[in-house]
Amino acid sequence: MPRPKQPLISREAAVDAALRLIDEEGYESFSLEKLARAMGVRSPSLYHHFANRSDLLTEAARTLLSQVSTGPDPAPGEWHDWFTRLCLGTYRLIMAHPRAAGLLFGFFPNTVIMPSHERGARVLAEAGLPAADRWLVMRGLEKLVFGMAFADAGDAVHGRTHVPRGVERERYPYLVEAIESGGAAGEDLVERAVRTYLAGVSAQVPASAATTGAIRSSTPSLTEM
Repeated sequence: MPRPKQPLISREAAVDAALRLIDEEGYESFSLEKLARAMGVRSPSLYHHFANRSDLLTEAARTLLSQVSTGPDPAPGEWHDWFTRLCLGTYRLIMAHPRAAGLLFGFFPNTVIMPSHERGARVLAEAGLPAADRWLVMRGLEKLVFGMAFADAGDAVHGRTHVPRGVERERYPYLVEAIESGGAAGEDLVERAVRTYLAGVSAQVPASAATTGAIRSSTPSLTEM
């Protein structure tokens, strides 16, 4: 008796199924064999599309992060809002898939973020920021938002809180004051952190350049101040 035919699968269907499985169980225990069982196919069907586990996880990370929209270009003088929306969109995506945070950390798809980095560099140029500082600013924003998102995703998965519990007021008075006065968590905290960061960047940009968007070769960089 001939064997029953295996259902045809596509690369895209396998990636979508992998992301669903990772959402349910996390990426650390993910395997092509487990994915094949979830899809009702044999492992060789997956190896037709992917060389190995890392190949599939790389594509899954790329597919997931590509869902973040950069949106339209900012109006003059509104570049803070543009970067803030981009950072919040990234944070929301990760928090919608907290078990996939490790996937993005381990298989960060640099090729996906290059278009947004190009736009970010142009936005900063039009805001008057010296060329020597644009990469520094974008890398800082990237580490800020991904760091906060990865930490909060881990808290969500493991049932932790983002602030320490039971901090002794008498022993750590300044820490307790900071925690109690912060008044923000999650998206609100991310937005405040991003806007505070960008306010520091703006403080180094001459008012005339920030207003007109002119790029002056004589403008010193942040690292020169």
